Amino acid sequence: PAVVRQYCDQSAPTFEWVKNLGVKFSKEGVYPSGVGSTPRGHQPEGGGEEVVNVLDGHRSHKGVEIVLNSRVSALLTDEDGRVNGISIGDDQATCGAVIMATGGFGANPEMIEKYYPQASASGDWRWYIGSDGAQGDGITLGESVGAALDGHDRGLLLVTPGFGRDLEVLLPGWLILVNKEGRRFTNESAPYSVLGGLIQNEGGHAYAVFDETARTAAKPGPISQANWVSDVLHQKAEEGRIFRKETLEDLAAAMQVDVGGLLGTVERYNNDVASGSDTAFFKAQGLQPVTRAPFYGVEIRPAIVCWTGTGVRVSADTAVMNKQEKPIPGLYAAGETIGNLHGDRYIGGGGSFGPCIVFGKLAGENAARYARALNE
Repeated sequence: PAVVRQYCDQSAPTFEWVKNLGVKFSKEGVYPSGVGSTPRGHQPEGGGEEVVNVLDGHRSHKGVEIVLNSRVSALLTDEDGRVNGISIGDDQATCGAVIMATGGFGANPEMIEKYYPQASASGDWRWYIGSDGAQGDGITLGESVGAALDGHDRGLLLVTPGFGRDLEVLLPGWLILVNKEGRRFTNESAPYSVLGGLIQNEGGHAYAVFDETARTAAKPGPISQANWVSDVLHQKAEEGRIFRKETLEDLAAAMQVDVGGLLGTVERYNNDVASGSDTAFFKAQGLQPVTRAPFYGVEIRPAIVCWTGTGVRVSADTAVMNKQEKPIPGLYAAGETIGNLHGDRYIGGGGSFGPCIVFGKLAGENAARYARALNE
């Protein structure tokens, strides 16, 4: 809780700090940032890349050197257990403090299996949106000096029909999602931060159901939905990747979901569409009846790894903690290297970039303060 409180308390001051460095933000003000309707997102002009460019410009101006293609292989410690440097292969560098900002482990299949079994369960559907460098080095290095870990089996999985590696953020509102009982269990337009978890609660997969009218009219939404367009859906049905049946009974049998449950679900949904109100889950947009044959069904899984939640445990000042809940002297962490920052559900838009900046700044300040104190 103290770390989350720190994030909340420091977000506004860090936002002002970034602005003072020269990052310009949209004059339109805050906007709904992917989760819920409350405006809380701040859009930098030029996106996240511009924030990185501004920070890098100040880094260069201060004379801070970046060494590329130099993967840290070990942390150095003195006889008292204080972290005082790093190894890069056979080379070593000593320093007053080390900050681990290595990102997550989405590109490391072994770590996915060990620390994020929910993602591992999606099998060969799983893919990672980030860079190949996200190997979980912060976990490996931290554990080598006794760091405690936190956030096991937590992260963010986006849902996908598994057609290809196209980033899906939201499902289109014109389909319905059903579980093995043939029943809806959510508003299909639910935020991406919760939809994957809702499907996990149903056994890790669900089926999207729609009819020919929806299929022929399907086109990309405001946030890319490359899989959910008419010609792609037709092609996948021709390939047998999507079930296409002339009756809902046959569709239920093909999907191996309860026939009576599906028929009852579709009947209620169609009645709701006719009345203009989703009485089950209050979906406000995309209401379309499921009435025109052929009918379609496609499996959906949470399988796109966006963020991994296991990392090193830290104090509110970003010091890495050992298994006895004591800070490891000289070792700090920031960003996705910090474990369990979001808890069981990702908080939504900016939930990775925000902690990156907030805790990066805090870690830099506290590590520098610690290192200076060594020489006093």
